[in-house]
Amino acid sequence: WEQGIQVWREQIPQSAKPYRTFRWGRNLQVWFPEGREFRSPNTMPDGPEKTIFGAEQWKWLEETMKESDATFKLFVSATPVVGPDRKNKKDNHANEGFAHEGKRLRAFLSAIPGCFVINGDRHWQYHSIDPVTGLQEFGSGPASDKHAGGWKKSSQPEWQKFLRIKGGFLSVRVEGSKARFRHHAVDGKVVNEVVLER
Repeated sequence: WEQGIQVWREQIPQSAKPYRTFRWGRNLQVWFPEGREFRSPNTMPDGPEKTIFGAEQWKWLEETMKESDATFKLFVSATPVVGPDRKNKKDNHANEGFAHEGKRLRAFLSAIPGCFVINGDRHWQYHSIDPVTGLQEFGSGPASDKHAGGWKKSSQPEWQKFLRIKGGFLSVRVEGSKARFRHHAVDGKVVNEVVLER
């Protein structure tokens, strides 16, 4: 494991810590958490001690988000926070494996004004609104139609406002008090648009 992390850091140079945040002007700040390096074993029973982020990253996340005065705060996660996700997945905050920390994360992020989640690693495009906290999540989907799959339309809950099992990408445009989230097909055509205001 340690050797693998060392090789990863050599091949993918980044900041001193694997989690980071970037401010983009007055209206936007983006957070990139790390979900592998500090994780408790997937087989550990769920509870307050089981974590994906670890104590140090949690402290950093809470401090930096509370300090930010950006109009919009985008939390970019490799795995879903709101989901839903397939029941067999054990690597995320949307499923039972890390349910305790998932509830904590959704409660925290939903209390931060202008905070939204972008999920970059599920093979379908979606827009979900957590029915408990109101936290909104946008799934970018795979880059190609060939890699789309793993979810069924029949599994779409009411609180998932958009679901498309195809490839493409997600764009976000922030202009003052408005953030425009657009799901695109692989050819760039807009297939879904959500405008959020603060």
